[in-house]
Amino acid sequence: MLNIKETLAKDIKEGIRAAIAAGDLSAGDLEEVVVTRSAGEGHGDYSSAVALAWAKEAGKPPVDIVKVVAGHMPKREYIGRITAAKPGFLNVWLNVGWLTARLDNVLDGDICQVLPEEDSRQVNLEFISANPTGPLTLGNVRTAFSADTLGRVLECAGYGVTREYYINDYGGQIKRLGESVMRRALEEAGAKVEFGEDLYQGDYIKDVSARVVEKRRENRGEEVKLDDLEDAGKVEEMGRLAAEFLLMGIKRMVEKELKIKFDVWTSERKLREAGVVDQAMGKLKAKDLVYAKEGAQYLKLDDPEVEDPVLVKGDDEYTYLVPDIANHLNKFAREYDKILTYVGADHKTHGDRIKLAMGKLDQPVERLEFMLAQWMGVIRGGEKIKMSKRAGKLYSPTELLGEIGYDAARFFMVKQALSSHMDLDIDLARERSERNPVYYVQYAYVRLQSILRQAKQRGVIDEVGMKVDLSDNPRLTQTTELDLIKQLYRFPEEIADITKTYEVQGLAYFGQDVAKAVHVFYRHVRVLDADDEKVVMSRLQLVLAARAVLGKVLDLLGISKPDVM
Repeated sequence: MLNIKETLAKDIKEGIRAAIAAGDLSAGDLEEVVVTRSAGEGHGDYSSAVALAWAKEAGKPPVDIVKVVAGHMPKREYIGRITAAKPGFLNVWLNVGWLTARLDNVLDGDICQVLPEEDSRQVNLEFISANPTGPLTLGNVRTAFSADTLGRVLECAGYGVTREYYINDYGGQIKRLGESVMRRALEEAGAKVEFGEDLYQGDYIKDVSARVVEKRRENRGEEVKLDDLEDAGKVEEMGRLAAEFLLMGIKRMVEKELKIKFDVWTSERKLREAGVVDQAMGKLKAKDLVYAKEGAQYLKLDDPEVEDPVLVKGDDEYTYLVPDIANHLNKFAREYDKILTYVGADHKTHGDRIKLAMGKLDQPVERLEFMLAQWMGVIRGGEKIKMSKRAGKLYSPTELLGEIGYDAARFFMVKQALSSHMDLDIDLARERSERNPVYYVQYAYVRLQSILRQAKQRGVIDEVGMKVDLSDNPRLTQTTELDLIKQLYRFPEEIADITKTYEVQGLAYFGQDVAKAVHVFYRHVRVLDADDEKVVMSRLQLVLAARAVLGKVLDLLGISKPDVM
C-alpha cells in the first residue's frame, strides 16, 4: 500500500525544486513539507500549507505559489486534481479510479511493511520493570499494553524489537521487603512486633511471608525469631526470597493474563554479581565524573538545570542511579539503533540524569529516549476507586480483567495517551453498545464477516477467506464505498507516524475511524443485492480489503477478532 501522505509530501518538494530550477520560484531553504488529511468537504482529501511558509522567501502571494508548485509537481496517477485555496493551501483530491483499481494490493501485498528492508532497525523496549516488592499495579499494566502495542507496530513496520524487563532485585527496597515479611511472620507466630508505615502492607505480604517462611524451614530447618530482625544478613535473605516469589507471580501475570512475552529479563543482582555495576562506576571515575562531598560521592553533570545526583551514599552503598547507568551501558553495548525506556512520570529527572551520564560516557545518546507514563485511576458508578500499593489497598489487574475483559482493558488503556493521566470507566467498558469503543470496532469486524458468510451461503464465494477478482473496470462509485476505501489507505500512514512519534493511541483512533466507515457502508450498501455481478464482486473485494486492514489493526492493538457478537 502506498503511503499517500508521505508520497505527496515528496512530490510537493519535487514541485518546489522544479519551480526553483525553472526560475518560477526564488531559491531558498526547503523546509519540511507537512501534509495533513483534510477536514471537511470542499478541501480535498489532503492539504499542505507549505506555500504560507514559503511566501516571504518567494516574494509571491501564497495562492500564486500553490499554482506554481502544482504546475511543476510530477504527474502522478494517484492524484485526481489539485486546487489552491486561500490563504495558501494546496488541496489534493485523490484519483478515485486509482484507489478502486488497487484494492487487490491490500490483499496481495504486505500491508504492514512500510520500511525498505535496508532501513530495518533494532529497537529495545524496556517496560514495566516494577520492583518485585508487590504485585503489578494497573499503572504497570497500562504501560505494558502501550509498550507492547508499540512493539507490535514497530515489528509490523519491519523493525527488530527486543522487549526487556529490568528487575530491581537489590538494594533498600528489597531490605524493606525482607523486614516486612519477617515482621508479618513473627506476628503470625504470636509475637508482638511493631509494623512501621514505611514497610510494605497488605494481605499479599501475609501470603508471601507464609511461603518464604515455609521455604526457609525446608531449606535450613529454621524458624523466624525476634532476634533475626537485628541480623541484616537474615533480613536481606528474607527479602531476596520474597522478591523471587513475587517475581514468579509477576512473570505468571505478564505471560498468562497480560499475554505479553519478554525476550530478556535483566536482573540488577546479577549485573552486580557479574561486576557490571562496579565497571560502570569505574568508567565514571575514569572520565573524572565523580567527586566527593560531605561523605558521599556525586556525579558531575555540569548541567545548570539538573542537580548533580548522589552515586554513593555515606554508608558506601550505591544509589539506584549507578546500576541504572550500568543497565543502559549494557544496552548500548548490544548496539540497538533505538533504546526506549518506559518510566513513571515521577522519574523524569532520573531519565534526564541517565541521558546526561550516557553523553558524558561518549554513548550515542540520541538513540536513548525515556517514555513517561502517567498515573491511571478506575471509576465505577461515578466514584473513583482508591488505591495504594504501599498500604496494600489494591484494585488488582486480575480484578479489572475479570470485570471488563482483556480486550476492553487493553483497548481503553492504549486509546489514552500514556503521557496523560487517565481514568478508566468500568461501567462504559462493560457496555455492549456503540458507546464502548472496543465493542464498536469489533462489531464492525463482525459485520464484515457476516457479509462474507452470506456470500458463501448464496454461492457467490466458496470460502469466507477466499479472495475475489477485482474487475478491470471496478464499479465502486457510492460515496460510502469511496469513504471506506480512503480510510483503508490511511493504514501505512498511521504505521509510519507511530514509528516516528511512538504514540500508539493513534492506532486505536484509526481503528474507530475505519469501524465508523464500515458501519456506514454496511447500513447503506447492499453488497449482495446488486443486479450487476461485477458490482457484487467489486463490493466483496472491498469487504475483504476492509477486513484485512481492520483485522490487522486489531492484531496490532492485541485485541481479538470475533466472528459473532
